[in-house]
Amino acid sequence: MEPESRSKKRVSRVAVVGGGPAGSFFALYLSHFARLQGLQPEITIYQDRNFDERGTEGCKGCAGLISLSLMKDLAELNITLPPEVIRKVIDGYTLHSPYANIGFRNPAKDLQIMSVYRGGGPRISQYEEEISFDGWLLRQATNKGVKIKHEAVARIWTGEGAGVEAAGKRLAYDLVVLAAGVNAPPIPVDGTAYVPPETHIMAMNELSMGEANVRACLGNFAHAFLIPHSGLIFGTLVPKGDFINVSVLSSSKYPVSVKDFLNYDIVKKTLFPAYEFACGCRPRAAVKSAQNYYADRFVAIGDAAVTRLYKDGIGTSLVMARAAAQTVMQHGVTCRVFKRHYHPLHQKMHQHNIWGHLLFSIIDRTKNSRFFLQTAQRLIGNEQERKTARRPFTEAAWGILTGSYSYGSVAHKIFNPLSLARIVSAIAKEGWEYCTRKKEDVLPRKLYIGGRRVLILGSGFGGAYVLSHLVKSANKDEKLQITMVSDENYFLFTPLLHEVAMGSIETRHIAYPLRRLHWGDRFSFLRAKVERLDLAKRQVATSAGTLDYDCLVLALGSIPDKSELRLESGGRVFTLKTLPDAIRLRNHIIDVFEKAAIENDVARQRQLLTFVVVGGGYIGVQSVAELRDCIFRHLIRYYKTIDSQLIRIILVEARPKIIERIDKKFSAYIIKQLRKMGVEVRTGSRMTRTGEGYVEINGLEIVPTATVIWSTGMLSNPLLAESGAEVDELGRIKVNAYEEVPGFPGVYALGDCAHFEDPQTAQPIPPRAHTTVRQAKVVAHNILADVRGRDKKAYHYTDSGEIVSIGDAKAVFRFYSLRIYGLPARLIWLAAYSTLVKGRYNRARILTDWLLSMIFGRDITWLNLKDEVSTVKNLGKEGAAHDPHKEDQ
Repeated sequence: MEPESRSKKRVSRVAVVGGGPAGSFFALYLSHFARLQGLQPEITIYQDRNFDERGTEGCKGCAGLISLSLMKDLAELNITLPPEVIRKVIDGYTLHSPYANIGFRNPAKDLQIMSVYRGGGPRISQYEEEISFDGWLLRQATNKGVKIKHEAVARIWTGEGAGVEAAGKRLAYDLVVLAAGVNAPPIPVDGTAYVPPETHIMAMNELSMGEANVRACLGNFAHAFLIPHSGLIFGTLVPKGDFINVSVLSSSKYPVSVKDFLNYDIVKKTLFPAYEFACGCRPRAAVKSAQNYYADRFVAIGDAAVTRLYKDGIGTSLVMARAAAQTVMQHGVTCRVFKRHYHPLHQKMHQHNIWGHLLFSIIDRTKNSRFFLQTAQRLIGNEQERKTARRPFTEAAWGILTGSYSYGSVAHKIFNPLSLARIVSAIAKEGWEYCTRKKEDVLPRKLYIGGRRVLILGSGFGGAYVLSHLVKSANKDEKLQITMVSDENYFLFTPLLHEVAMGSIETRHIAYPLRRLHWGDRFSFLRAKVERLDLAKRQVATSAGTLDYDCLVLALGSIPDKSELRLESGGRVFTLKTLPDAIRLRNHIIDVFEKAAIENDVARQRQLLTFVVVGGGYIGVQSVAELRDCIFRHLIRYYKTIDSQLIRIILVEARPKIIERIDKKFSAYIIKQLRKMGVEVRTGSRMTRTGEGYVEINGLEIVPTATVIWSTGMLSNPLLAESGAEVDELGRIKVNAYEEVPGFPGVYALGDCAHFEDPQTAQPIPPRAHTTVRQAKVVAHNILADVRGRDKKAYHYTDSGEIVSIGDAKAVFRFYSLRIYGLPARLIWLAAYSTLVKGRYNRARILTDWLLSMIFGRDITWLNLKDEVSTVKNLGKEGAAHDPHKEDQ
């Protein structure tokens, strides 16, 4: 019992110089271990700074990142960090360089990190509650009985006369603990040749942007930058509510300023320019360990002894403070005791920092090389594709960024024989690709680890095929959260709408339910209307709520262009863009035949049987040819009282030729065939206005008609023009060679939404179905390339073929210089489009519909759609009137 009583006597009075995390942790742990032994030493913390002050008066010059593991250690002391102290929960890190970007989400739940303020916040902040982490920790020590003296210590004595000089007085203590950080004024230590750690000067500032802008710029990620030939080891941006912490560490003695760092293009692309410098300083960071950091009745902890190089200073302070407190309470306060029980941990940390210096030296040199950075990205990307729990390079990168793993552990993960073999293999593969890569593919490669939220807007060709490629190709371990949003829960095969409208295909057979897609468990579908796009904040507002995204696919389709439509009172036109459009047009055609069949007035009958198609593009030409075949091959035989000579079909096209982009020979052939079929083709003509029962052509000719089909062109979804991206005159978003929207990384547009220029003609490519399908494959590849750290693929447009249907039995087809006309081309048309239809069931039904309509004719059922709508409305009113829930209320 004698040694124990001596131990108790030695720690009756303890002075802790410095009330930062190291000092507070030591006081808390010393009190904790003392209580376990039934002791209650007098502990006094000397701290002259008020941590709750705003600006540099309360700040400790630190980025302020803490880990979830530290929170668990606090539970050992029966204290819990309050929510108001946590500024932001950090979901991960994004590493930026001109050659490769890597996004990390936390690889494990216990590796979560949070940002805090060491002081009371930036100089211009207006926080009402006490948010200082250091201030809160100091108050916890006070609650445990620790005394706080707001005095500066001028000198420390060790040995038998241990004590401190404060306020001009020498005060004796059994133990003096130096916990003042490297940014505090140096304190002479008598009785030992204490040498404080070597330091480098950093540059630091807080940027005021507002929480919404911070979220839009950084999300919930901390961002680190490796900038070649900059003199920087690294620079970081850490979100903290309304502010962003900027930390810059230089490789030389003369630090790069925060302003210089923010002026680099790679940083400018990440931040909004509207920010205000809120609070700046030039703190010191310890880069080497202290010497002679313990003696009889004296020990240094935290930054004053050793801290983890560049990272996790608060976590290191806790570990070292706990070890020192445990040593004091269990073994004593002599120099020999500290050497035996405290020094080994210090040496272990020192050795880890040696590995850290090596790792950061390698990073500092390789950050200038595209080849080595992309090789490192390849190694990490390979691990995401492999279904294995062991991911040494991913864990190593996360450990270097966050301090979640010791540098020795990181070095072991990288330099073991198996990892070295993988490095050699990756260098060989990257070297081969580096030599064979096209110049257009040389751009920053991206890699995201730990999950990405992919939002697909629209269920047409673009959206459905991107979704299909993604769910087939994505690895479950890549944790892609794919969500499709559309106000229709089906994929509509629009190239066959004219066949539905004319009765050769049954209505629902060109609509494929999206929930029936294979791998349905790998994506979510939300039937909702898209209301607003905020590309800057990476948010989409829908009728079902606001959705955040990491990657966005704009495939919202288009709407009919009615800008030149002059509609008089009572006038009506039909469009052919949606399934309801086709149903209404089909019903209307049958309706006018029913009315014409009982009409005695020949002029009125002629008006009912006159059909005007406005627009000689793909839709207009195929619609007018299909309309002619529907009428003359099928409908007319069921209406014996109608004279076929009264039927008139007119195609009006403003340009000199139909289908402007098509081969001239094809255009001439199509016009010839349409005229043979009895269609009046009016090229160089315009429909100047339309009213009830008539159209006006070229401002001169009045044509009585009951049917006008408007197919003059399309405009992109109006939401795109309000998105903030650059659009053309048709509302299409301009995209680069990778189908990505410039200025908005991770946002892709395709099909009717994209303005993609053909490099040969400098004109936007036509939004055809087969073109959109090829674009979708490229977009899906590029999304996965970002996830896997692979090169993106550019979309190459080739005008290799054209195909246009001319009724039931004829078409034109071109593949490069090969041209086919008539029935063989029609068979190719049928085969080509049937392969694009989603689902074997729908494909089989469409082929069956074509066959049955040729043999037995087309369906001529007329539906009373107005009565159906009225019935639904009345049922809704009756249901509301007799709502049992309301009766219960």
